[in-house]
Amino acid sequence: MTDQPVKSRPGIRQGVNSEFTVFANVKPGHEQAIRDTIEKWSRDPKKLERIHRISTLHERRYVLFDEGRRVMFCTTFDGAWDKYIDDFGTAGVEYFNDIFQHVEGYPGITDPSIKDYIEAHQITASEYTRAYEATATEILKALRVNEAFQQVLDNPAAAQALANPVLKPLLDQAGD
Repeated sequence: MTDQPVKSRPGIRQGVNSEFTVFANVKPGHEQAIRDTIEKWSRDPKKLERIHRISTLHERRYVLFDEGRRVMFCTTFDGAWDKYIDDFGTAGVEYFNDIFQHVEGYPGITDPSIKDYIEAHQITASEYTRAYEATATEILKALRVNEAFQQVLDNPAAAQALANPVLKPLLDQAGD
């Protein structure tokens, strides 16, 4: 068995992060329906829980333009393009199908032709820069650690432990 070259995919990669932008035409007569569907999902109280199902996803956004006749979907993700699309298809992201059902030619996120569809509609950014290079998993962990560390800093009983010189690098960062 020989190694097959990985197909080049659209999008600019910076370190572990890649940009992803898809433009699509809204089906004629579906302009209000897609607006309503995007609004419905934007108010979903489980929105962040749904996003976290795809552990490589940093953020997502939909932009309707041309009087609702076109939609732009943008994300930043970690890792390989093919794995990211596969993760979308297996993570139960019903909101994506619910929104994109209003888009011309959309086959469904689990359809075997989904990668061809996305690639045909994805545009590589003219420029892409992240302020940091970290995975979504690393960022979420850092936020949890910071929250726990702030609790320690706020606890008067921790003063003796915090006086230990080995903790100086942490305490120096805590002031930022």
